[in-house]
Amino acid sequence: MKKPKSKQQKLQSRTTELEEIQLLKEWTESCKPDPGTNPLSLPPLPAKSPVGRIDDNTFSRYAGCAKFQQLPISKNLKDGLRQSGFKNMTSIQRAALPHALCGRDILGAAKTGSGKSLAFIIPVLPKVIAKADGPGGWSGSIICLDKRIRL
Repeated sequence: MKKPKSKQQKLQSRTTELEEIQLLKEWTESCKPDPGTNPLSLPPLPAKSPVGRIDDNTFSRYAGCAKFQQLPISKNLKDGLRQSGFKNMTSIQRAALPHALCGRDILGAAKTGSGKSLAFIIPVLPKVIAKADGPGGWSGSIICLDKRIRL
């Protein structure tokens, strides 16, 4: 059984999370794709290219990336995707996620099973979690997707 975290450990963990959130916001803002562009037209990032902060003022490009690990999303979300077997993005995910992550509305159509729901959930999930952790937070959050809903 896990030993409960001390108040100091919880505070340090929360500080680290806030720092990660700020870094992800900076990354998303600095490299967002131009409105109306199609990230599929960009070549995928080379496999060994750096991901995230390259130097003090430079981040890696995420538009056109082909792997979830190259997106500006939290380490916990990347770990969850990897553990669930999601490594490479589908075409609809590559096209939609760069725009969705920087807060834009997306209108996309793709075949059933192409990954539209995951492309919707990835940008929404951190917002739901942040709301749950914020002032007047919720005791829990549930996200339900109905296959009859078209994204």
